[in-house]
Parts: sequence; C-alpha cells; structure tokens
Amino acid sequence: MMKYPKILVAAMLLVGGIAANAETKTIRIGLANTLNVKRSDVPVVISLRDVPFNVVDAVVKDGDREVSSQIDDLDRNLRNDELAFVIDMEAKGKKTLTVELYSDKQAERNYPRRTYGDMIVRDFKTKKKNKFPGYIHSLSAPEGVDVFHLLHHHGADFESELVAYRVYFDERQTYDLYGKYNKQLELQTSQFYPDDEQLAAGYGDDVLWAGQTVGLGALRGWDGQKPTMVSPVKSRGQRMVASGPVRTIVELTDEGWQLGGQTFNIRQNVIIYAGHRDCEVQVYQDAPVKEVQFATGVINLNDKMYSDRKGLVGDWGGNWPNGAKDSIAGKPKIVVGLAVNVPEKYVISEPANQKDQFLYTLGMKGSDRLTYNMAFTCDKESFGFKDAKEWFAWMKQWKKELDNPVKVTVEW
Repeated sequence: MMKYPKILVAAMLLVGGIAANAETKTIRIGLANTLNVKRSDVPVVISLRDVPFNVVDAVVKDGDREVSSQIDDLDRNLRNDELAFVIDMEAKGKKTLTVELYSDKQAERNYPRRTYGDMIVRDFKTKKKNKFPGYIHSLSAPEGVDVFHLLHHHGADFESELVAYRVYFDERQTYDLYGKYNKQLELQTSQFYPDDEQLAAGYGDDVLWAGQTVGLGALRGWDGQKPTMVSPVKSRGQRMVASGPVRTIVELTDEGWQLGGQTFNIRQNVIIYAGHRDCEVQVYQDAPVKEVQFATGVINLNDKMYSDRKGLVGDWGGNWPNGAKDSIAGKPKIVVGLAVNVPEKYVISEPANQKDQFLYTLGMKGSDRLTYNMAFTCDKESFGFKDAKEWFAWMKQWKKELDNPVKVTVEW
C-alpha cells in the first residue's frame, strides 16, 4: 500500500470536497401527501437542533435531482436551527429524499432566489424612492420613537414571486400589500416604490389602504369588546432573520406589552415561502402570564365576504391604496381578495360588532405559542383570480391543505 505524507493526505481530502476534520451526517426524509390533489412548493422544515454538530451546509436530493434548500439560525446563537426547502407532491404521492449534512461549507450552492426581504434606513440626501442605500438587519426602539418615518417603506418588506408585503414599525404593525402583474421578485429594485419606468415595464405596487383596521392579518390585542393596538410597550423591534432563497423570515418583537392587566413579551416570526402568496405567522409569548386574548382578521371591503365560523375568514372588493387621496384624484379602485386562517384550536369567537373589519378572537389556550396564515390576491395579477367565487374556492382549498399538511418522517 502506498503511503503519503500527512499534509498530502489532508490536501487530497480537501480537493475531494470534504475537509479532514469535517463532520457529516446522512438522513432520509419521507414525505406523504394525504390529500388526493397535486400540491406545489410544499414547505418542508427539518429541525437541526439534535444534530451533534453545527450544520453549515446541506445537500437535499430527490433521487438524482438536487433540491434548493436553505439553513437558518433563528435565535442568533451562531448555531443553525432549521433546514427548509419546498417540493412538489403528486396527489396521494409519496417521496423519500436523502439529505447530507456537513459541519463545513462544501460548495457555493447558488440556488435560484425565489423570496427576498430587507430593511432600509432613510437617507435624506437620496431623492429617488427606489435608490436608498442604507440596508440594515435589525432595529429596536422604545415606544414613542418615530421609527415609522425613520425606515424607508416604514418597516421590513418581504416577497415571493407572487406577492409582496411590508409591515409597519409602529403600534399598528399592519401589513401593507404590494400586488404584482407578473411572477417575479421586485423589491430589491423597486424598494416598494416603483418608478415610472418600472411601472411601464410591468412592476406592481401598493394595493391596500388599511387605516386603523387589521388590514390583512395584523395581530391585535382584545380587551373583551374591541381590538387594541400593540401598545403600550416598553420597546418594539424588527429583524430580518432570513432572506431567501427558499423562504424569508421577518421577526417582530414587542417587549413589555400591557394587555388584559398583564405585562409580557411577544415575538412573531412572519414567514413567506417560494411559490406562495400566503404567509405563516408564528406568535410566541415568553412570559408566564394568565391567558390573554388577541384578535386578527381582514378589513371590510364592503363587497363580498366569506367565513366558515371555524377560523377561516376573507373578503373581496375594491380599495383605494392611498385612501381618500386616490378617491379625490379620481383613480380607480383596485380589487383585492383577502384571507386569514386561524387553526380552530386557537379560536375563541368571531365577534359580530366590528363594522369595518371581520375578526376572530384567539388565544394560546395553555400554550406559549399560536400560529395562523394570511394571503391575498389583486386584480393586477395576470396569473390570479377573476372574481370572488374563484377566490373563496381557493380559500377553502387553502384551509384544507393547511389542515392536512404533508406528513414528514425523518430517519436519523
């Protein structure tokens, strides 16, 4: 047997793609679609917290095909927490995937970016609304500091190919909606404010005026009779946890929120996946307090509304994106469809006394977290829905898929 010097052996291992001291682990992931319907871009999330090393690289394989994936550190402790990817599933289909996990970076994956998000500080020297250079990762401030006007587009924004959102950095924490004509990413170049040239080229823009309502899916408190803003708080913050290629995650934090005679901290992770018009909202309460109630839902568009009384609510109608300014200017309304789905286990009631919005009250019911989803469409879309009937049919199927997720099993 030919013998090589130790240095040469190490070099050979590196050339082969694996460093001599790298740790690796192979897992198998089983997927089963329980519904008799084909599903596209199904999100799959695998926890990495039990892997005996910090996973910094991964290769997901569906047979011989490599699947785009990403690894995220959710809590900023420099140890990655989750592996995420999206995959298509046939009706009643099953798949077995292999995943190689590595403690060292093996290669630059360069997967196609299918989601994006950012936060930008205003620069008063910059005159063009889509040319601001001050990108940041996070910001927090005491209540009373006007961060809303300090940040360009008033808070974090995020998108998939289908839709885009921004979330206001103030006590409303309302989601403003950006509709698209074409399936493409736009925020990195439009910065939520497309110029005339971009609009002529088929870019989308703002499509909803929410006012003081929940708009689409904003989390509010509930005082027993009406929704409350996320106030008073000691401080609030926003952070870009991840920005593509497979998913973008925005974290919202509210420290010292006083609600229902109690004071606690709340954290929300808002997640949008590639190929999705909907976002998942994960709400965490990190202080041991008695049960408090929250509210969410959709603004009343004064046209058509649907609710199943079990957590799904939505509507369809026209709206001026800039409120009264557009109505005075004679601009046409933009038709939008809105939808929120709260898992029934979190639903407390559906109040009937809110004229300007359709709400559910919800609670964590003994847990430290709750989740819900929100989605929208608009009549700008060349790929969207023609009327309320189509939108409400999509909502019902969306709820069915949310209630019957693809089953995931992991063999370690």
